[in-house]
Amino acid sequence: MKRVLDAVDACVAGIVAALFVTALALSILGVAGRYVSSGLQLDWIGEVVIFLVIWAVLLGAARVARRGSHIRVDFLFDKLPARGRLAADLMSLGLALALGAFLVWSGWLVVEEAHRWDERSISTMRVPLWIYYAALPVSFALQFLFTLERIGAVLTGRDTAPTHDLAD
Repeated sequence: MKRVLDAVDACVAGIVAALFVTALALSILGVAGRYVSSGLQLDWIGEVVIFLVIWAVLLGAARVARRGSHIRVDFLFDKLPARGRLAADLMSLGLALALGAFLVWSGWLVVEEAHRWDERSISTMRVPLWIYYAALPVSFALQFLFTLERIGAVLTGRDTAPTHDLAD
């Protein structure tokens, strides 16, 4: 299972990079278009860049969750005995799992609703908004899977998530 999740993680890394590169290229095109010709001022560039960046950030957040590289209050965590750290890890991972499940479910409801009503963006491109909204349930489904993996690693003592800031 770890190999499958490693492959998914690597694939997501490539997707995130491609999304950011595309957003950057479109942003440059939008800026250049303002200076070169009014015909190159495409009204949809801004919204597509926002869609791409939101997807990239949310997918990247799932990867952060897998590594346990998110922000936490280490000065309290480090003062706990080993059993307390284990309990704190399991509690935070349990909360992350519950939140992830809720966001997958509620996000999917929003996607279904947007699809049903054929909601579209206001630009001339008229992008279906369900594509934008799908970033939430997709990214939190990944986060959910990665959190399950982390719970298994914590329970078996294989957790390799950093417990200290790299500067320590």
